[in-house]
Amino acid sequence: MGKRTFVVFALAFLLTLLISAPASFLDLGLQHATQGRVLLANATGTVWNGSATPALRTQDGRFITLPFLHWEIALPSLFTGKIQARLLWNDQSPASATEAVISLNQVELHHALFQLPARALAEASPLLKPAQFRGQLQIQGDHIVFSNRGMEGIASVDWRQASSALSAIAPLGDYHLALNGSGNSIHIGLTTTSGILVLEGDGNWLAGHGLEFHGKARASAGNNDNLSELLHNLGPELSPGVHSFNLIPQ
Repeated sequence: MGKRTFVVFALAFLLTLLISAPASFLDLGLQHATQGRVLLANATGTVWNGSATPALRTQDGRFITLPFLHWEIALPSLFTGKIQARLLWNDQSPASATEAVISLNQVELHHALFQLPARALAEASPLLKPAQFRGQLQIQGDHIVFSNRGMEGIASVDWRQASSALSAIAPLGDYHLALNGSGNSIHIGLTTTSGILVLEGDGNWLAGHGLEFHGKARASAGNNDNLSELLHNLGPELSPGVHSFNLIPQ
């Protein structure tokens, strides 16, 4: 075999390995990049066209699973120094797929859409853990950029069918969180969409500092007796029926 033939054969062999690399390789890379905080469970297919169940490892070592995910990575994008991928959740329309552009310094998301169980809120502040929140979080954003500086862009989080271990009443309501990222700071605003527990608040998440949030809670008309225990667990009474709750960095 001539030298040129050998080089061509070797390149073809390496290209074949690259194209057929199993999806589990992507799981290993993701775990390494996130220090084991994010993984792809039961990954099938290839690195370039595969499926898995994403999972987030909590601070206490438990896992929060996300819906089944399918991804497609454009191989030619590697030659530009970036990775371009389409992310499609289970039962999601292909037309609404999330577009991701990943480079060494940042991750850029277009038409972002994610769903998480509400117990993920406990990861935002240790003070939220006793509430053991339930329900579903839907996160959306037209254009969001994550980098070592933090988050840039506007996103919304809709908390649906919210409930808590501190109350026997479920659901308590539906709530809306507006997120506005400007680098190392994310401003967070909370409003109530509907429900018997009325919440409102305002705060910021700062890189290296944590979450600082100040809110108010009250029962809707005629529900003070039903929610009295929950409201007193949330925080002190500021005025008749209105309680404050404060999340501060630990």
